Amino acid sequence: MEQESKTPPWVRSIQESINDIRKELSALVEMRRDNRKVMNIKRTRLLKKYNTEKIEELDQLIEELKQKVSAKTQRLSRHRKRQNQYYQNKLFRTDCKKFYNCLRQTYSNVNNAPAKEGVENFWREINGKKVQHTGEAGWIKKPVPTKSKHGMEPNM
Repeated sequence: MEQESKTPPWVRSIQESINDIRKELSALVEMRRDNRKVMNIKRTRLLKKYNTEKIEELDQLIEELKQKVSAKTQRLSRHRKRQNQYYQNKLFRTDCKKFYNCLRQTYSNVNNAPAKEGVENFWREINGKKVQHTGEAGWIKKPVPTKSKHGMEPNM
């Protein structure tokens, strides 16, 4: 028995139309380059489909097709993000621990963590050095108490 795909039919339809548009787009780009690889039958079919006769109109047509592909891929991307959001919301309501584990797995990219001794040596080298700062720096000096404009002594 054949198992059905989990992707909705409208998503498959959009993916197929994106593939078709990309095929036609590549053929149109080759036509614009005046490449003879595009057969005359395909060339006339594309020109008739998009109702263009002049080569000058190909640039505008190519740009329109690129925008169509971009719009459809963005629509699919929004759908995937929304599906992920629904899944995470459901997972959070049902099993918080699994939800947080899923988040942790998604964003943890630490492949080779250093050993404990390596980390301790790293920080020992940084924090273990005695550094002499100039004592005459303006920001190190203690503040001098001044009278406020109301004539009262500040509490220091």
